[in-house]
Amino acid sequence: MYSYLRRTTFNNTKRIKEGIIVKPNSLKSKFIIFAIIIITPIATCSIISLVMSKRINDHYNIMMNKMSTTNQIKSYLTDSFNNFNKYIQTNTLESKRIYEDSYNKATLNLNYLKANTDLESRYILRDLENSLGSYKASADETIKIHDNQNNIDAYYSGYVNTKDIASYCNVFIGKLSDSYLNYNNEIYNKLKEKEKFIYKVLIAYIVVALLISIFYTLLFLRNILSKLRELVDTSEKVSSGDFTYYEVRKIDIYELDILSAAFSTMISNIKDHINTLKETAELQKKISDDEMKLLKYENALKLSQLKVLQSQINPHFLFNTLNCINQTAIKENALDTESLIRSVSGILRYSLSMMNRNATLEQEIEIIKQYMFIQQLRYGDRVSFVLDIDADLSKVKIPGMTLQPFVENAFIHGIEPKEEGGTITIDIHEEESSCIIIVEDNGCGIDEETLSKITSEDFTQEHIGHTTGMGIKSVVERLELMYEEKNMFEIESHKGVGTKIYLKIPIKGLGEDAKASNS
Repeated sequence: MYSYLRRTTFNNTKRIKEGIIVKPNSLKSKFIIFAIIIITPIATCSIISLVMSKRINDHYNIMMNKMSTTNQIKSYLTDSFNNFNKYIQTNTLESKRIYEDSYNKATLNLNYLKANTDLESRYILRDLENSLGSYKASADETIKIHDNQNNIDAYYSGYVNTKDIASYCNVFIGKLSDSYLNYNNEIYNKLKEKEKFIYKVLIAYIVVALLISIFYTLLFLRNILSKLRELVDTSEKVSSGDFTYYEVRKIDIYELDILSAAFSTMISNIKDHINTLKETAELQKKISDDEMKLLKYENALKLSQLKVLQSQINPHFLFNTLNCINQTAIKENALDTESLIRSVSGILRYSLSMMNRNATLEQEIEIIKQYMFIQQLRYGDRVSFVLDIDADLSKVKIPGMTLQPFVENAFIHGIEPKEEGGTITIDIHEEESSCIIIVEDNGCGIDEETLSKITSEDFTQEHIGHTTGMGIKSVVERLELMYEEKNMFEIESHKGVGTKIYLKIPIKGLGEDAKASNS
């Protein structure tokens, strides 16, 4: 039967691998949809923001370029008049050359502005161009009179006229600068108003996209986690010998639906096989008394072997199933799903293999980390875990699955019922020859009556946990038996404030008995 189950599992796994690529409701397709929902609004906002920033930046550069050109015209005009004045006073040919060269540069810049300006500024440019022409004509006439006659009275009136025209040119240059500023401010304000409107639309778009993605993610995770929880619960029932028919509940995720169907088929096959064995045993009871005794013995032996087989088959099938899901998640690059499955598998494997063995504190903390990862993935910001370790965990040994029930109690009874969630803190440090372990939560707390029952000798309340059925009393008893010491456990709690658990573990080598039990 074991080989038959392995073949069934292999065939189901093969069908999953063949169907993943083409099924529209596979994990791969759902992750692609999720990626599109997330990436599209981000890309859209980035592109629009880039375009708007470029438009504003280009407009600003044009404005600064015009203002710079206007200032250059003023500077060239000032150089031209200063060198005109210097030539009149000193007759230096270099001054005359600079006067003409500066004027030509001012004219070139003016022509540049005429080709890149608005309507209002064109009228000012026209007046400025006429004024510059008048300035050049007056200056050239004054230089001509000056060169022909050295009498100041002959060219003085022309000099004053040239100076006045240069002043008019500066006035027009100032008006041109003001015109550019007003025009550019108007354009800039229009762009800013348009930008504000677009950003409002983008914000609304992003909010809607985020709400859709959050809803899609929560729905997707709920389906996966509910199905995994369903498979785990059914596996525990089968491990305990309960072969109640497992009804396949489809969640529209192809891979998990196939695994559920395979699991249901396996349970049905095992149940049919057990029924066949029972019918065979009933028929054999009709044989002679001697044969009856032999048959009873053989039947008991078969039932014993079947129980052993069940204890091997169920975890084996569960780990194969989880491994199949894990491989599928790796292929589809579902990193969170892969991490979740690996954590679940690690906890189950550890709980099955270490329940009656000793472990190092380092191994226990690794399992706690996996448990923390699963709960944080389920509850998000509602729960947080803090690890504060200041000790060599590898040299401290405790019975396997010692810390897990304490952390589970803190979560199930302290944090989970609390609407706003809370924090579980694990503090491990050394004090002299002991290792102090503190498990603390800021959850609902425990009332005084329940707290007194927990600390009493006859407290036997059944533990409600995710991975084991071990309660506080059995964990403490195993710890005290291992080290042959008392008073290793303390608990403090206040209703509505939280609970704090203290464990004091001696740091010393284990005795021969403990070593034997560990082996």
